[in-house]
Amino acid sequence: MEALRFVVCGRPECRQVFFLCSACDRGRRYCGAACSRRARTESMRQAGRRYQRTRDGRLAHAARQAAWRQRQKVTHQSPPRGAPEATVAGEPARPAMGADAEAGPARHLPHAPPSLPTCASCGRTSPFTRHTTLARTHLGPRWRGGRPP
Repeated sequence: MEALRFVVCGRPECRQVFFLCSACDRGRRYCGAACSRRARTESMRQAGRRYQRTRDGRLAHAARQAAWRQRQKVTHQSPPRGAPEATVAGEPARPAMGADAEAGPARHLPHAPPSLPTCASCGRTSPFTRHTTLARTHLGPRWRGGRPP
């Protein structure tokens, strides 16, 4: 019986545990498509921030802003100096954790592990788990019939 790989979602905010069988294990780092999309979005934002800190990024941003200002058509005048500002009252703050959010014995927890580890992709079960990919344990041609390097 094959072992399932024990994986922790690569997004720091999620960190959900899931398992993958060797047939479905292709270097997957995230628990699902939603986490994968969020991680990609955050990665692109970080790359944009890094680029904006470079000289080329600052110049490109300045040129883009100048072109945008040239395209704008001003149709309204600004309010007179000293005019009162409009404010909107926000909703009262609610506690993040309420009494209804407590876990009880009858409440189903979607992140609780099943009794037997199950592949998150195809649903295979196995009582055995591993913590490394199979690529790390691959025995290449230089190990066959000879001594290890």
